[in-house]
This record gives sequence, C-alpha cells and structure tokens, in this order.
Amino acid sequence: MLSVPPVRRFALLLVISALAFGAAAPAQAGTVCNYPNVQPVFSPWLDPAMYTPFPGSAFESGASGWSWNGGANIVTGDSNAALNRGTHAVQIPGSGQAKSPWLCVSAATPSMRFFIRRTAGTGALRVQGILNGPNGKISSIAMTMTADATWRPSPVVLFPLAFTTILMTGDYKAQFFFIADPGSTFRIDDVQLDPFKGH
Repeated sequence: MLSVPPVRRFALLLVISALAFGAAAPAQAGTVCNYPNVQPVFSPWLDPAMYTPFPGSAFESGASGWSWNGGANIVTGDSNAALNRGTHAVQIPGSGQAKSPWLCVSAATPSMRFFIRRTAGTGALRVQGILNGPNGKISSIAMTMTADATWRPSPVVLFPLAFTTILMTGDYKAQFFFIADPGSTFRIDDVQLDPFKGH
C-alpha cells in the first residue's frame, strides 16, 4: 500500500473537512476553478500529486501577470538542472519580491510547490498570500524556507488556515508574494498549484 506523507495527509484532511462543510455553498460568481492541465511535476522526488502551473511561471517567454519589486526580475542563462529544461528563472535579491498573478483557488487547491535555489546569503525566502475573500482581502504567511545553491523542489506550501477556512465556502482569487530576506538572493522557477486532481 502506498504511504501518504504526513503533509499530504494533513492537506487531504483539510480538503475532506472543507468539502463536508461547504458542499452546498455556492462558488463565488465567475471564479469557478478549472485546471485541466495537470502533471506529476515532482514525482521524481516521491511527490505523486498532480500539479498545474501558475500563469506565466515557466518564465521562458516572459511572465504574464507577474510583477516585481526591489530588484526582482527574470534572469537568463540559469538552467534548472532539476527540470533539465529552460534557461530562465526569477531572481529575488534581498528585500525584493516577486508577485504572482491572481489565480483561482478553492478548498480543492490546498497547496503549491516550486523549484528554488539560493545564490547568496544565509537568509530565508518567505511565501505570503492575499486572498480576495467574500469580505475583502486577507493577508497571511504560508511558509518561510531556506535553500542551498542547487536547484531543488521547495517544501510543499500548504495554504494557511486563514485561507482554508474561507475556501470552504466557495472559490476565490488569491495572489502570492515571494520575498527574500535582506542580504540573501534566491531564484525560483516553475511555480505549481496543486488542484487536488488524481488524489
């Protein structure tokens, strides 16, 4: 029998609870999540989940919908050996941030994951989200992580409780920020959302 990693079991419990609680709740008008393009991107690292890319997150032909602050931007000539494809990534210098497009999330999209490496410093990268919920925007930190100089998958970033509680009532828009500690520089690539297909 295939064992389920603890972080996946926790995400599964969140989703089961969410579906039980909010099965009859209508989705927010115009934001029903539909992600048909899913692949087991991280299966070589024993993560069987089916992921779908954030808009523009391959960074090979620009980055539609993404924006930058504090010197963050797309850099070239840095191939992601973990994926063995592409030469573009986002570099986030100390105190800089990369901001994703708004995308549809629900109780069935419990987490995200991406590729990461650190090119300078000893600090951490913070992932922070903003949910455009039924009563206005809510901001919450999802995870803080470190990395080394080699491209590797990030930890699975579970959506914070402030999000999952609201997502029990429908589908909403969320936006995510990737923020580097002062004195450290990170690169990220291929940011993926887990739409919980195939679990």
